[in-house]
Amino acid sequence: MDLDPRYLEAFFTVCREGGFSRAAAVMHRTQPAISYQVRMLERQLGTRLIERAQRPLLLTPAGKRLRELCERFFGEFGRLAASFAEGAPLTEEPLHIAAVSGFGRYVLFPLLCQPPFSRLRYSLRFPTVDEVFRTLEEGRCDLGIVYVPRVSRLLRVQPLRREELVLIAPPGFDASAHAPRSVKGYETLPFITYDECEYVFGRWFDAHFGTQPAGMREVCHFEELEEVLETVALGRGVSVIPDHVAAQAVQQGRVKLLRPTSRRATNAIYSVTRAGAAHHPDVERLIEALRAERPTPSAPKKTSVGTRPSSRSRGTSGRRRA
Repeated sequence: MDLDPRYLEAFFTVCREGGFSRAAAVMHRTQPAISYQVRMLERQLGTRLIERAQRPLLLTPAGKRLRELCERFFGEFGRLAASFAEGAPLTEEPLHIAAVSGFGRYVLFPLLCQPPFSRLRYSLRFPTVDEVFRTLEEGRCDLGIVYVPRVSRLLRVQPLRREELVLIAPPGFDASAHAPRSVKGYETLPFITYDECEYVFGRWFDAHFGTQPAGMREVCHFEELEEVLETVALGRGVSVIPDHVAAQAVQQGRVKLLRPTSRRATNAIYSVTRAGAAHHPDVERLIEALRAERPTPSAPKKTSVGTRPSSRSRGTSGRRRA
């Protein structure tokens, strides 16, 4: 949402001066012009900000929240403008990064711990895909990492690298006896799920079978992938996760990979920055390093349980984070 800053200024001046007439005098405009701008702001936000029938001026709960935001915004803006005028030295802001959890924890963060990025000032968050895009659009983030592209005139979305989505099972899982060769067989398997795993599961089933199971037997659910790995290793069930998340556990023999067909369920990872904005000096360096880094092998030894690959078309299902 692109709010007109003039509308915010008009609203904040009305709040500060205690009325439309006094705000109009301070801003050297007519009272109807100030009233119009506040109405347009309310229309953009989809909520009433001021109770106009009340005297003195009375803000709605939404208006009170917006006034608090304006006080912080305009106060910080005033201090920044003053520092420019006084010629104060500028301190480089930390690099703000928002990444989907699987890639952020298992690929991005390890890279940030290595030179030349180990001395970089940064903040790293693992929100949902929707939140990654929102923080970029609102200017609260310098770099986003997602697996689902989105068209936006405010954003620049570029392919970064690819990952494989893999089915993991406990070490003692008898692939020859229990691994289903058709999608229907997966409806009875115990699955370990996690927040926003729908996209990952859906893409894996589409790649291997061209369709989705009618249902799924969920035995445990977690917020993050660390608990998923541990629960699969304990023998509670199977799950589908990105290969770089499973790599170490597979190499240690704590879980194993299963591939029911000769196909690979691959997934694209994208970098997201604000279009036309001046980027943080380390953004492009980090993007290039992520592109150049070779993906970690999933495992030295793989278990295949498939027959001939399905001729069904591949697709994409679900829409959340990996």
